[in-house]
Amino acid sequence: MDVTIFYLSRLAIPILVSACSLTALRAQNPGGPAGLPPLIVPVQNPITQAKAALGKILFWDEQLSANNTVACGTCHQPSSGGGDSRRSTNPGLDGLLGTADDTFASPGMRRSDINNEYFPAVAFGLSPQVTKRTSPSFLLAAWFSDLLYDGAPGQQLIDPLTGLVVIPAGAALESQALLPILKFDEMGHDGRGWPEVTGKLAACTPLALATALPPDVAAAIAVNPTYPGLFTQAFGDAAITPVRIAMALATYERTLVADQTPWDAFARGQQNALTQNQIAGMNLFNGTARCNLCHVPGLFTDTQFRNLGIRPIAEDNGRQGVSGNVADRGKFKMPSLRNVGLRAEVFHPGGLTSLTLILAFYVAGGGNNLDNKDSLLQPVVLSQQQRNQLIDFLSNGLTDPRVAAEQAPFDRPSLWSERNLIGNPLFAFGTPGTGGIVPGMLAEVPANVGNVDFKIGVTNALGGTFAMLSIALQRAPVGTQINGIPVLTNVGGVAIFIHTALGGQPGVAGDGYGTVRFPIPNAPFLAGLTVFGEWFVWDSAGVGGAAKSRGVTLPIF
Repeated sequence: MDVTIFYLSRLAIPILVSACSLTALRAQNPGGPAGLPPLIVPVQNPITQAKAALGKILFWDEQLSANNTVACGTCHQPSSGGGDSRRSTNPGLDGLLGTADDTFASPGMRRSDINNEYFPAVAFGLSPQVTKRTSPSFLLAAWFSDLLYDGAPGQQLIDPLTGLVVIPAGAALESQALLPILKFDEMGHDGRGWPEVTGKLAACTPLALATALPPDVAAAIAVNPTYPGLFTQAFGDAAITPVRIAMALATYERTLVADQTPWDAFARGQQNALTQNQIAGMNLFNGTARCNLCHVPGLFTDTQFRNLGIRPIAEDNGRQGVSGNVADRGKFKMPSLRNVGLRAEVFHPGGLTSLTLILAFYVAGGGNNLDNKDSLLQPVVLSQQQRNQLIDFLSNGLTDPRVAAEQAPFDRPSLWSERNLIGNPLFAFGTPGTGGIVPGMLAEVPANVGNVDFKIGVTNALGGTFAMLSIALQRAPVGTQINGIPVLTNVGGVAIFIHTALGGQPGVAGDGYGTVRFPIPNAPFLAGLTVFGEWFVWDSAGVGGAAKSRGVTLPIF
């Protein structure tokens, strides 16, 4: 295979690419001044249809997470500009919510320990953890030599099992793809390892939790209904490895060429592709407003790292944390403005939720934190009409309609967590224990056949006591009691009872927590069965000596 060294426009780094892969991508994306720069592909990971299909399946499969509720696509959705439309609060450096250093980012996993059992996080307890920074767009990630806001994790793909360098350069996509899967606040749990991930994939049904599968994904699964089969189709044999997972995910992302915006059509000669209002906004972008100094048309970024003065450097030193260079303090990657009108958050700490607010930030000359602030940020004078024209150009002229509508190649399945926003449905009311606190039911994990990570938790219980989880085939009749204890599940019928000791400080009201884990067998006859559960917590302050959670309905599918 011929190998050639190319230089990506505005990225002063050499990247080895396969000549045949580059030709294929140029056919999709001619590049040049009227569109995106040519896409560079590492020679060690050429694009193939089978690999891209596998990557798309992995990207949207919630089973890649440790609790079957988070996919890569959970936080990176095309219709949200490649980011996350959800907005949760991280308490920031001081650990306190409602203070000036709070950031606004993506909700992730409830923390779990090395055994994948619920374990309180310092800042979040047993509520979902929230990432420190907003989710960057994945749509144009293939054009960046450095990913994430601080440029981590680098351009080499290193095999996490052997420590060997698999791709020496140009592998930022591959390298980044491995990070969230093991992170305890994003898709993993404390101490999650690759054998757990790959073993789970080998046994589960691809996209078992998803519905409305895109045609290319459905076709691939129809031919190869198991992950070993899909990996064989993509790589030649059934081995599921971290490197192959990374290569497949990166390949899928490289097929997402968002270059059909009105601006692209205008730049290629279609004079009516932009409205007169948008053309005025484009001229402001390249002139008075000075946006093009950092957001160079084409990719609509210069791919550099800059300090906008948004937050004190002590809260997040950005690029300096990766490079170790003091000159990089407080600098963050300049994102592409393609599809920016679809984004719910833009800056790394969030906070500004509309283009109107973002434009006002720039018109004022950026943030007030002056240490190492970029000198290009200067106040500009724009009338309200000019601001409206500029926003029209950004919001509409730079939006690819396929991205907004999630049409191929930006189509995707419907996720289980989207269809079940609060997990499995709860019913009835619990009864309080010490301190008048009702134990909480944690039932967020889907009860799908073959789920090796199925678990149910209890929280807000009496610390250091014992609890019992009841799972029954039927709900109890309303008003059922046993020894004065209200009962929600038919414990007198077909039922199982699982006892566990609770964590937390002994005797402290609301501090207790616990988990029961049990895999759901990969037995098709279980699909369609519905069971019901509730927690009993031994607590002398409760009715009949026990506090009770709400009931949960668990439809097995």
